[in-house]
Amino acid sequence: MAEAAGGGPPLPEELIIWEILTRLPAKPVLRCRAVCRSWRRCLTSDAKFLLAHHRRQPSFPLVTTSDDQKRRIDALDHRTGERRPVARTDRITTAQDLDVLASCDGLLILIAYGGLYICNPTTRQLAPLPLFNVYCISGLYPHPSSGSYRVLYCVKTADGHAVYHVHTVGSDDIRCIGEPPEEWASGDVVKVMPMMEFFQPHVLAGGRLYWNPLKLPVGGTGKVNSMLVFDTIAESFQHVLTPVVGPFIELFETNGTLGLYYYVGSTADLWVLEDRERWVWSVKHRVKLEVMAFFMVPDTNSDMIILSQEGETGLRSECLQHISGTDGSSSRRYEWSIFLKLRKLRFKESLVRHSFFSMEGNNDGDLDEKPLFDGLSIARVPLYDNSEPLEESMMAKPVAGVGLS
Repeated sequence: MAEAAGGGPPLPEELIIWEILTRLPAKPVLRCRAVCRSWRRCLTSDAKFLLAHHRRQPSFPLVTTSDDQKRRIDALDHRTGERRPVARTDRITTAQDLDVLASCDGLLILIAYGGLYICNPTTRQLAPLPLFNVYCISGLYPHPSSGSYRVLYCVKTADGHAVYHVHTVGSDDIRCIGEPPEEWASGDVVKVMPMMEFFQPHVLAGGRLYWNPLKLPVGGTGKVNSMLVFDTIAESFQHVLTPVVGPFIELFETNGTLGLYYYVGSTADLWVLEDRERWVWSVKHRVKLEVMAFFMVPDTNSDMIILSQEGETGLRSECLQHISGTDGSSSRRYEWSIFLKLRKLRFKESLVRHSFFSMEGNNDGDLDEKPLFDGLSIARVPLYDNSEPLEESMMAKPVAGVGLS
C-alpha cells in the first residue's frame, strides 16, 4: 500500500502497479523492484505486467550519428528534444560498423563488429543471428501461434534472383520460402533491394509486412506504384497497387492497419487501408504544411516529423518539427545537424523476457567484449531560434472518404 499525500487513504497496490508503474520508463520501474518482495517478483518476472508496461511506452523514431571516435543509435523524443541512447561503438572500423536493420516490439537487429545481432537495448541483452549469405534483412516480426520471433531475409542467387528465407530466432530453423512476384524477383529491383530496405524499411501492420512502393512496368502499358506484401502467417507474397502514384509516399502502421502519407510540395494527404482483403483505401485528411518538407517520417497517431530548410539562399539551415496529422499544428522547431540521420525505424522500450537471450552460447547481457551499451548518455537537440508555438500557420482539412479497390 502507498500512503496518499496529506494523510488520506492509501492507494490500492493493484492501482499503483497496473495504472502507474506500467506508464513509467524502464529505469524507474527497475528501481521500484527494491520496494518489496512482491513488487520485485511482479516487476521482474510477471509476463502480463511486462507486456502491459511495453504496450504503454511511447514509440520513438531512431537516429544515427557518427564521428571519428564513435557511432551512436538514439531514440528521438521530439516532445523534449532529447536523443535517448540506444547503442554505441567506440570507433568506426567499417562503414557499417554499427547500424540498425530492423525493429519490432523493443527488439532491434543490428550490424555491429562485423556480425548480425538481435538485441534488447532496454535490458542490455544481445544474441548473434546465425544467418549467412544475407543480401538484405527484410523484416523482424512476431509469430502469434508459436510465440516466436522470425526474421525474413533475402539471398541473391547466382543468376541475380531474389530468394527469401525465414529464420526463427533462437533456433536453427531456417526455411526457404521462394521468390516474390516476378517484378520483385529479378532485374534492377533486386540490385537496389539492400539500399531500398535501408532507406525505406518495411512496415509491419496487421500481420503483414509492406514494402515501400516502387514504379514497376505492368504489362508493357506503363508504370504504376506497386507495393510488395508478405503475409507473416501464410508466408506468402503478393503485390498490390497504392491509391496514389508518385515518389513521395511514406507508409506507417496506425491502429493495427496500414496508413500512407502522400506529400508533394506543402501538402500531405493521409490515406488509410480500410479493407485489406479487397484493398479499399480512403483518404482522411489533407494537411497544409507551412514549409516544404524534403524528408518525412510518419509518427504515432497519424502525426509526422518533417525536416525542412529555413533561411535565405546561402544561409539555409535544417529544421526538424513535429506536425499534427489532424490539425497540422506544430509547437516546437529544433535545429538539425547534417550529421544526424533520422531513420524510419522505431524503438519502444520493453522489459519482456526472451529465452533466446539466455541460451547456451549467448552472453545473456554480459557485453565485456562488445560494449554496445556502455557509456551511454542523453543528448539534446537545440531549439530552433525564435521557435514559438504555431497558432494558425498550419491547417489540416478533412477530405471526404474515397474508396479505391
